[in-house]
Amino acid sequence: MFRAIRAALAVLVTGVLVAGFAGPAVAEEPSVPEPVTLADQVAEAAKSGATGADELAASVGLPATGANSLSVSEDGAIAATVTFAAAPTEGDLARVAGIATVDRVYSFSPAAVVTVDPVRIPELQALSGVTSVVPVVTATTGATRAPLMATEVAPAGAPADDSCRAIPVEADGPLRTELARETFGVDGTGVTIGIISDSYGLATDVTTPEQDVALGVLPGPGNPCGYETPVEVLVESATGDDEGRGMAQLVHGIAPGAKLMFASGWGGPNGMAESIIQLAEAGADIIVDDLGYATETYFQQGLISVAINAVRAQGVAYYTSAGNSNVAGAEDGPSAGLPIAAWQTPSYRGIECPDWVQVAPGVTEYDCLDFDPTSVDDAYDLLGFNGGLDPQVLLSWGEPINGVESSFDLQLYAEDEDGQPELYGVGVTFDSNIPNRLVPTEDVEEGVYRLVVVRDLTDRAAHEPALWIGTMQGSDGISWREHDRSTGDDVVGPATFGHPADGSGVGVAAADWRTPQVPEPFTSPGPGTIRFEALDPQSLVPAAALPEPVRIQAPEVTGVDGTRTSFFGGPGDGLYRFFGTSAAAPNVAATHALATQFAPGTGADEITELLLETAAPMTNPFDGILPDDEVFGAGLADGYSLLAALPAPAVTGLAGTVLSPTSVAVEWEAGATATGYQVELLRQGEIIDAGTLGAEETATTFAGLTPETTYRVRVAALNSSDEPGVWAETTDLRTPRPPQPSTLPAAPGEAALTPETAGGLIATPDRVRAGETVTISGLPASAWVAGWAYSTPTVLGWAWTGADGKAAFRIPADLAAGAHRLAVTDASGQLLGWVGVTVLADAPVPARPAGLATTGTDVDVTPALAAVMLALLAGAALTAVGRRRARRS
Repeated sequence: MFRAIRAALAVLVTGVLVAGFAGPAVAEEPSVPEPVTLADQVAEAAKSGATGADELAASVGLPATGANSLSVSEDGAIAATVTFAAAPTEGDLARVAGIATVDRVYSFSPAAVVTVDPVRIPELQALSGVTSVVPVVTATTGATRAPLMATEVAPAGAPADDSCRAIPVEADGPLRTELARETFGVDGTGVTIGIISDSYGLATDVTTPEQDVALGVLPGPGNPCGYETPVEVLVESATGDDEGRGMAQLVHGIAPGAKLMFASGWGGPNGMAESIIQLAEAGADIIVDDLGYATETYFQQGLISVAINAVRAQGVAYYTSAGNSNVAGAEDGPSAGLPIAAWQTPSYRGIECPDWVQVAPGVTEYDCLDFDPTSVDDAYDLLGFNGGLDPQVLLSWGEPINGVESSFDLQLYAEDEDGQPELYGVGVTFDSNIPNRLVPTEDVEEGVYRLVVVRDLTDRAAHEPALWIGTMQGSDGISWREHDRSTGDDVVGPATFGHPADGSGVGVAAADWRTPQVPEPFTSPGPGTIRFEALDPQSLVPAAALPEPVRIQAPEVTGVDGTRTSFFGGPGDGLYRFFGTSAAAPNVAATHALATQFAPGTGADEITELLLETAAPMTNPFDGILPDDEVFGAGLADGYSLLAALPAPAVTGLAGTVLSPTSVAVEWEAGATATGYQVELLRQGEIIDAGTLGAEETATTFAGLTPETTYRVRVAALNSSDEPGVWAETTDLRTPRPPQPSTLPAAPGEAALTPETAGGLIATPDRVRAGETVTISGLPASAWVAGWAYSTPTVLGWAWTGADGKAAFRIPADLAAGAHRLAVTDASGQLLGWVGVTVLADAPVPARPAGLATTGTDVDVTPALAAVMLALLAGAALTAVGRRRARRS
């Protein structure tokens, strides 16, 4: 016979469940009870005499151990999170301390975790400013059972081959991280990775953390590989299996040079959010977790997700296990090969409940969810349980945290030997402010079960939110389900839940390291769906609904699992092997660490995007049922391809040298991972020459430059895609003026000075006295030129043209007055051009007034003559004015 082991939980609070009936019902004296929460149930159970973890768990319908079990101390006190309307004052905490032991006060949320005698929970609930009291339940991890497998690798304690480690890094092969380390010269040095899981140093029956260091699988003093920075434990848990230490071993295998930190996330969502913030504040560049809570929601980013968003905004990369909740229908059943772990609908459909459905006293109007989107009504979903594992079925509906208006009850009925339904379990309400219900199972027997969702309409509006139903744990216990295929708008398959599926953390799927092209059958597929803005941890105001639901890519990438640790995850074949997305996530996080060291100037999000872009293709076992990206994301993480796609590191040791007035040289240090170099010559910030060199070329020369000019050279290493990394640039390289030639070239013959050879030269001024200087423009820039005066060639000597192409020549003092031609040649004697000038005998002629035309006759006007001429001109002007006036009169 099936045992109705969960019916008792309603007895504790509302009395015995009574038989329901088809259609809405109205009692003679309707009474709407206050929401019955887990805290209420625990308090009532303790008041009725239940003590200790086993009795309390049995009384409220939760498992005694494992996921979603209560945290009960040896003296019977339980851990609970007390949430306040605002950040608690010292007075608030003092009042709480009068009832319970305050263990930790949070800063990210207005809450504290306490240890309290369960009988006194109502006293906490009654305190002014307290909005909720929620017992802390154990999180779900992404670890799974290790299957039996044969291997020939060395046992723990003996070095693998010639390694300094006692255990080989089996993830190195499929993730190509060993190749990445060797090729790009990285090991994670300078990068800090934070790990969040259950505990770190509590489970010491097989090995201790100190022994792990001696085996080379953890860093710390005495590590045989030389990695002696110990793991820094920021927050430790009171209980746990040291899954966090197992994750640390996997991270250390791939990125042995990285600094590791650990903070337990075992204290509920508030505690996990606080640990996320603490790790970031302590300097974590990357954080990875493998936890999930039944109080996270499917349709909204909750407290944990908001904490993740906060640290990612500060540049921290965040990876999380996608979960192990998928299951394919048994091969011999009606759902053979189909992913059947989760079901969802975009809108609640209410129909009459079967007459065997039971509701609590006070529920006077109600209906049931129609699982069939067609015209056929179906008030329940049939599930086939195989009796192997104990599924924990979770309902999450589309209303915001702190804005829950609907009341849904998740119920599970077992069919007895006659096929009649018998109530097996009803949903647990962890927190009335959160739209979730969980039905755990324990020692579940093989058989057919009916899953029912009851909507309480007693004095409530009939809202029709979206619903998601999945498994938090034990999905392998389900062999088949009635509604096993997506139909209409109802979707079957997406099992990823919480922060791995809501766009905050990067969800990591798992593939066995021996067959990395195929995802593990248990790895949770996506996508996720968000319908509300994110929760504000400091406010009780419900978040606004989004204009349209947002599809969230989940999972995003795949890592490998099943690799060895010194103590965690087995033993299966006499060795300890870590299976599950809990193992895949740290392996991917460590791969990210190698990239962070290699390209420290590249942002965390950019590295993550490249990690997705360079992921290796995989095979979809649900091809035609679920798209590839919903099963394994972008594909299998590939460490070598990731680093090869990153910008090459900055060139070091760049130095420039001026070789001559027309050439400069540069050299730099060879980059271990550069596939070549891009070199550019700059003048006044503009590129005037550029080229690409091979990986072995670390020097080059630029010739044909202009003397007396400032240049710079910049160099960037190229990656495998021929993309330049960070540019390195020299200081100013100023070319000098070349020395004046020692010998003048031969003067050009006068016959060569023809109109055709004038060359457009201009003399300024073109009328000078002997001994003065004339500037010739229109010449080549920055060059030595020679000048002569004609008719009889008279040497003017050498002149430097400068950047403006002008040269200044001094007219010899003994050059005769009159018209001359000045000819200019280059240093080799090549005629550059000539221009006419006039050498004056006495004082220079004043400049002609603007606008006066020249007559072509040069007249040497003395000052006296000039005065007479001006007087005559003035008189003529006055005469003309007098005449004009006479005409007017």
